[in-house]
Amino acid sequence: MWEWLRRRRSASQAARRLGRRGERVAARHLRRSGLRIVGKNVQVGRSEVDLVALDGDTVVLVEVKSRTVTANVEWTGLDRVDANKRRALRRAGAILRGRVRGGDENFRVDAVSVEFEKRSVGHRVVDLRWYPGILKV
Repeated sequence: MWEWLRRRRSASQAARRLGRRGERVAARHLRRSGLRIVGKNVQVGRSEVDLVALDGDTVVLVEVKSRTVTANVEWTGLDRVDANKRRALRRAGAILRGRVRGGDENFRVDAVSVEFEKRSVGHRVVDLRWYPGILKV
């Protein structure tokens, strides 16, 4: 039983590392595309927003989905943003809108999917897709 727990813990640690790496790659891509990253792993209410960015006067909440490539598996980042996550992102946007002075800013939710090639040392980005405006807040 303890061996099972150790394997689970190490697998979840590996998934967290991959997720953090994906967030760094996504942030770099968004910065290069003209957005300004103003927050990472922001706790808003009971939800966590991976990245918060500014696109002009629009506040952008970004959900990042990362994975290693699996042969013959079609997947997009949008597939992984389920109804519960969309609800949580809308709630987070509403909370942030209430915190912003004046509240004149526009809000939107974007998704970024990052696929990595699994190698013996590190991971190489195979595909990155940015889906702007998947939700209005």
